[in-house]
Amino acid sequence: MLKVKEFEGFNARRYSNPWICKFENGKQNFDKKVGGYTGAYGNGEAGYLYISDPVDNGIYSFGQKDYRGGHTEVKYLVVENGQIREIERKEALEQTIK
Repeated sequence: MLKVKEFEGFNARRYSNPWICKFENGKQNFDKKVGGYTGAYGNGEAGYLYISDPVDNGIYSFGQKDYRGGHTEVKYLVVENGQIREIERKEALEQTIK
């Protein structure tokens, strides 16, 4: 398991639960669960986002939706030697579309 980001408590009516997925072929792929969030779903509870079985050189996307707009977070990362390195969307696209 690899910890991605820690979240403080949040307003569950405004923000979605934090999410994580594989980023493949230039798109977010939610078909297979790759991780989760330790906080109680739907309650805005503090917790951390994690990858269950990180794949070396795997590209992932994670974030949290703001239902009222303006502050939706979407980020990209690559796992290298068991460590996380945050990358820009452009680099994620370049690495997944070949």
